[in-house]
Amino acid sequence: MRVISDGMVRAVPKSDCVDFRLPGAGVMVALRDGYANRNGENLGMPAIGKSSPSTVMTELRVPAGKPIAFHYIGAQCYNMFSFIPEAGMDYQLEAAGRYECTVTLQQLPAGSTQLPPSFLKDSKLCRATDNL
Repeated sequence: MRVISDGMVRAVPKSDCVDFRLPGAGVMVALRDGYANRNGENLGMPAIGKSSPSTVMTELRVPAGKPIAFHYIGAQCYNMFSFIPEAGMDYQLEAAGRYECTVTLQQLPAGSTQLPPSFLKDSKLCRATDNL
C-alpha cells in the first residue's frame, strides 16, 4: 500500500476501529519530525503521477483479507476510516487537508497504472473514552 499525505496517517491492522494500543498500530507517514519515520519506504509499486512537494509518501505491506483502520490528521482536517484489502492488489491512499479535507483510496491492479476508486468505510474509536 502506498500512502501519501500532507499530515500524519496512523493505522491499526486487523481492526475496523481505531485503538492505538492494539498490536501493530502505528504511524505510516508523518509530515513533521518526531514520529516513527517510515517515510520514503519503497516496495517497488508502479509510480502513478507526481505527488506534491508538500506531502510525504511511503509504501508498506498490509495484511490482506482483514480490516485495517486509519486515522488521518492534517493542519485543518481529521478523519477515521477503514477498509479490507484484497489479496494480490496494491492500493494508493491519499489524505490531504490543505484546501479540502479529502481521503481517497484507489486500487492498483498488478501491472496497471489505472486506479479505479475503492471503498472506504467511516471508522470510529474502539473506545469512546479515548476521545476524552
